[in-house]
Amino acid sequence: MEHWTNIQNKITANIHQSNLPKFSISLDLTPRPNSSALNVDRSLISMDNLYSSNKHIGQSFSGFDNISITDRKYSDPEFLPIPESITQDNERTSLDDLQYGTYVTRWLRPEQIRWSKEAQQYSLSVFNQPHSKDINQGRLGDCWFVSALSLIAEIPQILYKVMITKQYNPVGLYKIRLCNRGIWQVVTIDDMLPVTETNSLVFTRSQKKQLFASLIEKALAKLHGSYKALESGRCVEGLQTLTGKPCEVFLLHLTDPKKKPNLNHIWTKIIQSKAKGYLMTCLASNNQLNGELFHRMGLELDHAYSIIDARQVGSQRLVRLRNPWGKKELNTSLSDKWPRILNEKFVTSSNNDGVFWMSLEEISSLFSEVTICKISGNEHEVRKTGQFSDFSSKITSAYSLHCPNGGEIDIELFNATDAKYNNRLTNFDIDLFLIVLSSNGSCQAYKHSLDYYTTLSTTVPPGRYIILAGSMSAINYSICSKYTLVVHGDQPFVVNEQPSSYELVCNAFHAVALRANNRKDFEDGVSILTFNDNGGFGFICENKSNRTIRFTTDFQGSINVVSSRKTFHMVDVIPAKTKQLFAFFTRKMLSEDVNIVYQVEYQDVNHIGARNNPPIPSAALGLHRLKSVH
Repeated sequence: MEHWTNIQNKITANIHQSNLPKFSISLDLTPRPNSSALNVDRSLISMDNLYSSNKHIGQSFSGFDNISITDRKYSDPEFLPIPESITQDNERTSLDDLQYGTYVTRWLRPEQIRWSKEAQQYSLSVFNQPHSKDINQGRLGDCWFVSALSLIAEIPQILYKVMITKQYNPVGLYKIRLCNRGIWQVVTIDDMLPVTETNSLVFTRSQKKQLFASLIEKALAKLHGSYKALESGRCVEGLQTLTGKPCEVFLLHLTDPKKKPNLNHIWTKIIQSKAKGYLMTCLASNNQLNGELFHRMGLELDHAYSIIDARQVGSQRLVRLRNPWGKKELNTSLSDKWPRILNEKFVTSSNNDGVFWMSLEEISSLFSEVTICKISGNEHEVRKTGQFSDFSSKITSAYSLHCPNGGEIDIELFNATDAKYNNRLTNFDIDLFLIVLSSNGSCQAYKHSLDYYTTLSTTVPPGRYIILAGSMSAINYSICSKYTLVVHGDQPFVVNEQPSSYELVCNAFHAVALRANNRKDFEDGVSILTFNDNGGFGFICENKSNRTIRFTTDFQGSINVVSSRKTFHMVDVIPAKTKQLFAFFTRKMLSEDVNIVYQVEYQDVNHIGARNNPPIPSAALGLHRLKSVH
């Protein structure tokens, strides 16, 4: 008895970059929406009390014996005022290779910097009643950071934690707290800042002679090795870095052009997030549109904007945006969908301060994603570090999760770095997955991505669970990198390391397949189960019959995927009443198309012989072991 199937359909994969090409694959899965968050009240600390009180100073500067002092000024020996701190390029001292249009001619202390005429009336300070409009992006392409910083500028709980040194320090030593891939780190810097020939700041600055924006940006540059390392990024990274809180990204352009994003769902999320005080940003980008259109509209292509308000007027769903540059607004005369009722209902700023309103429908055309950062409601958190292992015997990244009260859980998994400096320009993304198993072994939630991080949000009833965190890169490339696991919750919970084995890996992925509930049944008790999420594609053969079958699969012709079996042609013997995950493919390159085409043949056998041909790699034994069918 022989059966062949050759299936080729199109699906939409929920990849984090909206400009990725569509998939052509033999699956048809619909991503499940994330659970909605719970309502949590948030109260703000008084700005006056926070920024004027001396008792909140984070450290004393009386002990100068252990630091480098020149003329009673601190000089950071780890991040020197040299060209390499700007570009990491020994041959260039200018920034025109980064198209910043100017030169860093020297580094100066705040007392020596030429400030604007409007700032002359103020004294130097770290904070002076900071406002989002106080922050202006300089000639560095780090709007992903500046946009996030402008959002937290008016939230003392967050800014207070980031800027440990809260008052101007004449010695020039400052401490800043940043969340680097899930781990909070304190960065110590001096106050030497890059300036132009006219002694004006080159990079991000704050109005009223406030130093916090320039100092936080410098600490971030030190953390990543140079200012140039901050060039280009995504809104979610800026919010993760400054808040340490979980983030959700909602795509406005799907990889399949025939499918449209659920704007009603996204609008509901925006309104809910506004009510809860969450932070929101969006990215101006659409590969299907001419870049000149963005220019004429007054928008910057591949530029991050802050979402500072959202309201519905009649049938119009309106979103208020802010350009982190503090200028350049939407040209409403060119907007076909600009709501006329807006002028009657809202008072818009007469200044060119970068703040403007847009309809949600127009945002969905000109912006690629909306990022929401849950800064409240996740008061409980646990941070764990470890190192990924393959699935040859046991895994090192399994944890027990006890939620006595249930509640909303957000889990983040970050690819960590071994280097002293985490260089964003050179660190590569890896394949990451998260699985949450209930006490009965069923899959509560699953997430997979090829990125520097992945995040999973779910609402759980009271009970005990297992978190399985891993990377297929450990199988495909023998990359067993370090990781950080962060669990946030609105109710108390306990996380501990979980003893594991390769049976746990096997059971987990079979549970994922059952949850996906995508199967092709044949008439004689043989089925193929498939599952997919963000570029991870699993295939399971289930043999419920009373006979042993030889199962042959051929994936020749598949493009831009890596096989956990190290081959695209495989033969497996599947005994009666068993099932096996016979293939798992992961996306190879984010910038290229994915195409998976396969053929299947199976037949009854009496003499088993070799069970797997070629043999399953030892690193993937836990993934591809046989499992009984109940």
